[in-house]
Amino acid sequence: MLQSIRNMLLSFEEANIIYCHWKSNEHLNDSVNGDTDLDILFRKSQRQEIDIILNKCGLKRFRATYHMQYNAIEDFIGFDKETAKIWHLHVHYQLTLGEKHLKGYTPPWADYILNNRWFSEEFGVFCSQLEDEYFLILLRIALKLRWRDFFKKLGKPEIDEINWLKGYSPDHKVIKSAKILLGERCSKEYEKVLNKKLRNRRDLFKLQRYLRSDMRQFTSYTASKSLIKRTIREGFWFIGGIARRLGLNSTIPSRRISPSGGTVIAILGSDGAGKSTSVAYIKKEFGKKIDLMTIYFGSGDGDSSILRYPMRLIAKRVGGKGLGNSIRKDTNISKSKKNVYFLAKVLWSIALAREKRKKLKMVTKARNNGLLVITDRYPQVEITGYNDGPLLTDYYKGKSRLLRKIAIWEMNIYKSAYVNPPDLVIKLLVPTELAIERKPEMTEFEIENKKTAVRKINLSQNVVEVDTSQNKIISFGNIMEQVWKII
Repeated sequence: MLQSIRNMLLSFEEANIIYCHWKSNEHLNDSVNGDTDLDILFRKSQRQEIDIILNKCGLKRFRATYHMQYNAIEDFIGFDKETAKIWHLHVHYQLTLGEKHLKGYTPPWADYILNNRWFSEEFGVFCSQLEDEYFLILLRIALKLRWRDFFKKLGKPEIDEINWLKGYSPDHKVIKSAKILLGERCSKEYEKVLNKKLRNRRDLFKLQRYLRSDMRQFTSYTASKSLIKRTIREGFWFIGGIARRLGLNSTIPSRRISPSGGTVIAILGSDGAGKSTSVAYIKKEFGKKIDLMTIYFGSGDGDSSILRYPMRLIAKRVGGKGLGNSIRKDTNISKSKKNVYFLAKVLWSIALAREKRKKLKMVTKARNNGLLVITDRYPQVEITGYNDGPLLTDYYKGKSRLLRKIAIWEMNIYKSAYVNPPDLVIKLLVPTELAIERKPEMTEFEIENKKTAVRKINLSQNVVEVDTSQNKIISFGNIMEQVWKII
């Protein structure tokens, strides 16, 4: 069990909070270790105390987007530094059930479930009685059925959970719960369902018909409104899911955002400090539960505009170490090659500046829409010629009026990054010998030069340095802690 989850559960007990983990107890081990969600039902009358405890335990409330909101359910996110894990708590004040993307039924059964709860010594958490959970999982599956499901089989996770509950729940107790909560007709249908070896969804269609009839008094929407709302939500969920799987950056939230607004965090560091792996880890953990966008502001092998892809080849073939380096003083380079390099550098700088301007606009939109934005590098003007600084400052006082204008235009784009700066800048630093071990192609002089430059950059008033020379979990934990503090 994650220590942060243990602390929360102990705090509930000390404050005499009445709660229970009411569903999916078959894989409770995964839930208390942060690998799946915790679904905990509480008494509505204790909401104020619950909010205080969750806040004291370091959890943060996140707001579901309009198309992901459900009645009487709140989303809290927790962070466990020791394991560098993000975990998700669904706070339920009532039982909100029904079709996927709608959950249109809210029966008044919360007190019944809470009064029957039991304490799991193995996990140190109160759970719903297994016969109540068995009753509820059959009801939940039945209410989710659509006409298109008639010829479908139950999924393996559903069958495994049903079989697990069946092994611990006598049929007569499940039928008793159905009779108390729903009445005679539904309890008789439950008895028939319990006597079947469930494999097909169609075996639950008759139960669904009875449930819809007997639970009509608990519905939130009319039939027509349910259809419209569910269809819109399903389309919204489908588009968002496709975008996430394709790795597309969107400035529009589709799941959860912080009530305090969006946050931009810039990750800086010298070569070998672990920028890319850190950004990837933050994206993996936070991206599981909240809306997040990552932006690469460098000029290397990360994301770039279509215009700059062929220019990379020119940079490698003509510029040697890249177009950010000057070769004008190199006597071994022919004049014609220098001229080609000069032209390539100007074109490269223009394309790169336009690309950064576009990405800065995306960052602003994403933050304004409530997203967490993580940037790998960030445009800056303290260091020119490299480290994501402007490349054409040498031409400020040149003879060419056109080059002076281009150089000023480029500088203004880089300066615009300071108008709406990051909320936090994390500078990753490692000992030079370790950086060389990780990046053997770099020299000691180059590493030291980059580290000095990173320390010099002053993008924001909120700057922290993190040593990433320790093992990955500790390093990721320290970085994630800084992110967690500010979102």
